[in-house]
Amino acid sequence: MSSHVKVVHQDQVTRITLARADQGNRMSNEMALVLAAGVDAARSSRVLVLCAAGADFCLGRDMPPPAPGSGATPLDVMRDDAEPILSLFNSIRAFPQPIVSVVRGRAWGIGMVLAAMADLTIAAFDSTFRLRELERGIPPCIAMAPLLDRLPQKAIAHLVLSAGEMNVERALAFGLVGQVSEPDVLDQDAEQLVQRVLSFPPAAVVAVKQYLATAPRFSEPSATLLGASMLANVLASR
Repeated sequence: MSSHVKVVHQDQVTRITLARADQGNRMSNEMALVLAAGVDAARSSRVLVLCAAGADFCLGRDMPPPAPGSGATPLDVMRDDAEPILSLFNSIRAFPQPIVSVVRGRAWGIGMVLAAMADLTIAAFDSTFRLRELERGIPPCIAMAPLLDRLPQKAIAHLVLSAGEMNVERALAFGLVGQVSEPDVLDQDAEQLVQRVLSFPPAAVVAVKQYLATAPRFSEPSATLLGASMLANVLASR
């Protein structure tokens, strides 16, 4: 296991910490695969908390693009660049319980995507979010994919095509972040949020997550019918 990813299971909670603070928690391919494995191994936990050591959540990937003229093929790029991240995304999408991201400092590139993919994201007031890949000639289409049903298209386009920073106020307004805290009480507020989730019946919590993962793509009548079916199953199983 990478020393830059710490996984701790305690009671009903698994905490995964990006622990490469001296490099802004930049994510290597190895870290992405270890993180994916940690998510998979936490499926019996009721809450997964994703956090980071140091001043920043994650400054992006530690994966320079192939140099122009290097002869890298599309298959090379798929293997070396895309596949580790696709594995991580698949593990996060398949996780059946709530994921809580705790963000302080800069959440850039893959860091912003991890914050977005969580079910609950709590961020410090000084947090910033950014997709700056175009500065390196990289179209961040993989990073954009999880944002498509989480941010307005206009916001994604501006964020990517300007390569500018999004402050936490805008992130909250767009729905990327659900709660904002002062930096010195961020961890305390995050723990209160985790404990609040744990206080609810597990089957009801899982149903809410499943509903939110599917219902927004349905028509309103279909979404209502799905909600009624899930409600009936949960109540009947008590």
